[in-house]
Amino acid sequence: MIPRNEHPKPQFMRDTWMNLNGSWAFEIDQSRSGEYRGLHKADATLGREIIVPFCPESDLSGVGHKDFINGVWYQKKVTLTEAQCAGRVVLHFGAVDYEATVWVNGKKAGTHRGGFLSFKFDISAFVTPGE
Repeated sequence: MIPRNEHPKPQFMRDTWMNLNGSWAFEIDQSRSGEYRGLHKADATLGREIIVPFCPESDLSGVGHKDFINGVWYQKKVTLTEAQCAGRVVLHFGAVDYEATVWVNGKKAGTHRGGFLSFKFDISAFVTPGE
């Protein structure tokens, strides 16, 4: 089951839209050393699981971590079709809690600062069909 599987803005929904809510690999990074440890690489293995779109502090996320968190890593493997890769491929975030650096297939797609604001990255250059 995918939680919150509806499109957040139905008037903008496209045939190739994909909801990425659900189970993701996850790791708390209290030392903020994840990049040094290679957690941004496509073949990295994260130690836990989280249910997106819920935050790690929420029991609904399956994590329920109630203490302060310095940083976290999320990882989701997705295979795109040729139709999904035609034109622009946009990765949209409804919001993050202050700062996010997004990596796609081990390459940095961008960084966003500003909590609770939606943002998106065009990741067309980072993806190919069947990947």
